[in-house]
Parts: sequence; C-alpha cells; structure tokens
Amino acid sequence: MYWRDGFYSKPVDGGVEISMEYYKELLEGQDGGLLILEDETGIPVLRMYEPSIEELRIIKLQELEEYDRSSAVNTISIGGVSGWLDKATRVGLMNSISVEQESGRTETSIWLGDHRFIMPITEAVGILRQIEIYTVDCNNVTREHAAAIRGLRSKEDIEAYDFKTGYPDRPCFTV
Repeated sequence: MYWRDGFYSKPVDGGVEISMEYYKELLEGQDGGLLILEDETGIPVLRMYEPSIEELRIIKLQELEEYDRSSAVNTISIGGVSGWLDKATRVGLMNSISVEQESGRTETSIWLGDHRFIMPITEAVGILRQIEIYTVDCNNVTREHAAAIRGLRSKEDIEAYDFKTGYPDRPCFTV
C-alpha cells in the first residue's frame, strides 16, 4: 500500500510505502474520529482534529444560544409549578387580559402546562410584566456573554469561558 495525500494500491511518484497492517490501523483510527495527516517526512499518521480558534468561537456561541433557549434560563414557577410562557403566549395573554378587563371581569387564568391558575387581573398583569423584565435581563446577559466570547483571543480562554453565570434568579410566584 502507498500513501501520497491518499492511499494507492500501486506505487505513485513521491509516495511512501506502508504495510497493510499500518494501513488498517490508519483506517481504524479514522473510523474512530482521528484524522490521517502526513508527518514532516511524508508518512501518514493519526492525529486528533484541532479546531481553529474561529471554530471554537462558533461552537461556544452556539452553546450559549442553546443555553439561552434552555429550561435553565426559560423557566418560571407559579404556585410551585414550573414551566415557561414564550413571547407569543405572553403577548396573547396580555391582549386577552385587556379584553377581559374591558368586559368588566376582575379575574383571569394563566395556564402553565396543564395547571390553571385563577387570579385577579392585576396580579396576572404583574406576573407577566415581571416575566418580561426577566426575559429582557436574561437577553442582556446572553448578549454580554456573546460579546465577551467574540472578544476572546485564545483557544484556552474560549474553552474555559463560563457563559452560565450572571443570569438573574428565575421568577417564582405564589397565587
């Protein structure tokens, strides 16, 4: 077997001969996630992939965005029940509550998962406002982390950066 920027069964100009045993070892290593690269003498060797600093930065920013969308950030508690009300739901609730209030109602419902919480309209509006402030604060923390990650200049700093810090405490409401 021969190697010159790839494997050949016949000799090639500038290629190096390798044993079938070594050829199989290289392929097994490649199957295991290693890269086949040439050493300084042109012999194929197995190496772990080393991402560039920009690749590490992109990965860290993706991890940050995933964390920002996760239940670690997007969770509230009402009456001991945990869940989340996304932006569309919060806006819809505010609109519905406004209509209820204009119709003379004094109570409304907020559903969190399969749990219904009946409360005074003023309390529901207060809860929704606090959730909105919480999401604004979380977004600010996420944007600050993203800016910090983009400013890091070494692989080690990017890998070590902990973006799970600085987020406000999740809102907990009693009804």
